[in-house]
Order: sequence, then C-alpha cells, then structure tokens
Amino acid sequence: MGSTQVTPENVAEVASRFQALYTGAISDILDKNGYRNQVLPYYITPFTKANRVAGVAFTGQGYPCADVAHDDTQTRLKILDSIKPGTVSVWSTGGSMDCAHWGEIMSTAVWQRGCTGAVVDGGVRDVDFVNAMNYPVFAKFKCSASSVGRWDITECQVTIKIGATVIHPGDFVFGDIDGVVIIPKDMTMDVLVAAEDIYRREKGMREELRQGVSVTEAYAKYGSL
Repeated sequence: MGSTQVTPENVAEVASRFQALYTGAISDILDKNGYRNQVLPYYITPFTKANRVAGVAFTGQGYPCADVAHDDTQTRLKILDSIKPGTVSVWSTGGSMDCAHWGEIMSTAVWQRGCTGAVVDGGVRDVDFVNAMNYPVFAKFKCSASSVGRWDITECQVTIKIGATVIHPGDFVFGDIDGVVIIPKDMTMDVLVAAEDIYRREKGMREELRQGVSVTEAYAKYGSL
C-alpha cells in the first residue's frame, strides 16, 4: 500500500467513487492487509432513509455528565462551526446511553458547511426532520431526550475509539446499509483502487454465474476476490 492521501481538492471525487462500491469489499481489502478492526460495531447502522455516506473523518469526543445545570452549548457551536467540507462528523460518546447526541439542528448546521453525514456511537433524534433533508445519520439508537445536562462535548479533531476501531482525524469513512468502515488515511486511495478492481471482477463473475457458468469456472477466470 502506498501513501497517497485525500486532499480538499479531490475529496468530492474520492467520495463519489466510494459511493459506487460497498463496505464488504472495503473490509475484505483491509482484512487482507492486516487491518482487521476497521469495521464499526454492528449496532452502528443508518437510522435515516439516506443510508450511504463517504468522506474524511472529522472526529468529536464527549462524555456522560452528572450535572443537570451544565450546558455545553458554546463548545458545541464552536465545534460545529469548525467542520470542513467533504467530512463526516464521527462521534465517540464515552458510553453515554440516556440521550440523543445528534439531531436535526446539528445535521442542518454541518450540512450547510459541506459535511456529508454523521456517524454517532450514541443516540439520534428528530429523524423525520433529518429524513426531510435526505441527510445520512448512522447511530446506535434513537432517543428523544436532550443531551444538555446528560452529556458533555469536550473536544474535536482528536483520536477517538468506537468499539475496537481507532479513528484518527483524516481517516476515510464509508458507510452503507451494511455498516461503517474506517480506512486509515494513508491507505485511502490504494484501498479505493483495489476495491474498484474487486467490484469489476465481481460484476463479471456475477454475470457469468447468471448465464449458467459453474462457480469453479467463474472463479478460475476472475480469481480470488
């Protein structure tokens, strides 16, 4: 694998190419290269009708809060205003389970700044409103409760962890109906090219299988996928 990175100039093109693929192929390539913990936990799934997302990770970290009088609004606004185009907002919640960590206002705010979607290890609310935006949000659960006084946003653009997956700012995020995979930033372009090759070969194999060619013959022709 090489060291080509995604840049602000090519991120839209790269995201579009990923969107034509599927997470299973990406995961397989990462497995073969020794990166076996890049798929987020099974419970991180799309909670919106828009169920595909691709972009550079813009990470955020927060933790449960026991002070009902505490309000992290100013920190939240500052972080939302700092999000860059072509990113996916990815949040570790520190195990918080009693509130929504993402909703329609946050979706609107980051969408306006060119953020392509959100991946949250926690709760989402306002789903009808987010669906009306056709905006993809991947989360752990739905919850109506506000995070104010229950969960504090502490920092952004730091290394976070969701399940067994470590996510660095700048890693590439790709999600579809099957889940979310994180591609290390230095491998993004190489993984993309390899996945596109797999996609082409699988398409050829699929077409021949539908024509009655045996699995053995098709596998011999298209090789290990």
